[in-house]
Amino acid sequence: MPLVPTAPLRPTFARHLRLASLAVAVLCGGCQTIDHDLLGYPLPPSIERTPRLVAGLNRSPDIAARPTPRAMAVAYDGSDIWGRLGQGFSLVDETGDNPRIVRQRDWLLSNPGFLRNASLRAGPYLHFITENLDQRGMPAELALLPIVESAYNPKANSIKDAAGLWQFMAATGRDFNLRQTAWYDGRRDVVASSRAAMDYLTRLHDQFNGDWLLAMAAYNAGEGTVSRAMEANQRRGLPTDYWHLNLPKETQDYVPRLLALSMLVREPEVYGVQLSPVANAPYFTSIELTGSIDIGQLAASAGVDEAVLLGLNPAFLRKKTVDGPSHLLVPRDQAAQLSASLSKMGPYPSRGPNEALAITAAP
Repeated sequence: MPLVPTAPLRPTFARHLRLASLAVAVLCGGCQTIDHDLLGYPLPPSIERTPRLVAGLNRSPDIAARPTPRAMAVAYDGSDIWGRLGQGFSLVDETGDNPRIVRQRDWLLSNPGFLRNASLRAGPYLHFITENLDQRGMPAELALLPIVESAYNPKANSIKDAAGLWQFMAATGRDFNLRQTAWYDGRRDVVASSRAAMDYLTRLHDQFNGDWLLAMAAYNAGEGTVSRAMEANQRRGLPTDYWHLNLPKETQDYVPRLLALSMLVREPEVYGVQLSPVANAPYFTSIELTGSIDIGQLAASAGVDEAVLLGLNPAFLRKKTVDGPSHLLVPRDQAAQLSASLSKMGPYPSRGPNEALAITAAP
């Protein structure tokens, strides 16, 4: 479908946007329920499949995305992780005006609940991912990739059997040491899968000569698909940058979706979007395990909501730590009581051999 340039902002933008938001709320009010507070965040309903990337829009020109004067943005005060991320975004500035980005941006503005809910789910994991990207010198925008992949749901499964925040396929997960057994799936392990995703993206970045857009495209479509598209363009004497490649439709929308997200996260006030606040501080830490435990039993013993522990440790498929890493992720403010309860639960059955998974988290 040909891309239609968006019209400039008209004075009726705010009124139409408010009416559109009200309409969405009325339509969804009767069909959507909210889960109980999970991990200390009132999470929206669980999503078990990844959100589809838009292929086209039917929007009134009055709701077209407006220009983005940076002077209107609110200065970052250091307290919220979204502001910290936005300060580091630069990839979209290197692309200039692009109708594919505009199309994705317009869809996000037309569906405010998607970003609001994804930002709510991101709360427990976002600081950890941001810190690790910083330590590796990787673009801050990559912290938004789990929004595109899974809406920040670590239990998400795609129709192609990809799993977790970063939507690893089984074979690719094994290539990056994500153990998968009947008891444990490393693709759903927040720490292990984040490390693997960053390793994979770094490798792709190096393979495609330091081009992050090509790296992200290859993360979605596979490095062979991107390489073949580049070779085809070379034979025709065409540019080989991301924007000129003949890639699958999903991949054509994938990178623009992330860049559009970066625009809204960087300047939420300008666009009138709502992001669930996330403190610029670690949410979880880890406690060591000397044997297998029942996560539900530990939660009951410590007086902690079982959903809190399961939400941080979704890789333990049967709620028992029979396989996988020898640590449990726990909220920092409940670590002491959980450790005390763990020590009172008596000797544990010995654990079988498993791969040690490094963790980068504040003590």
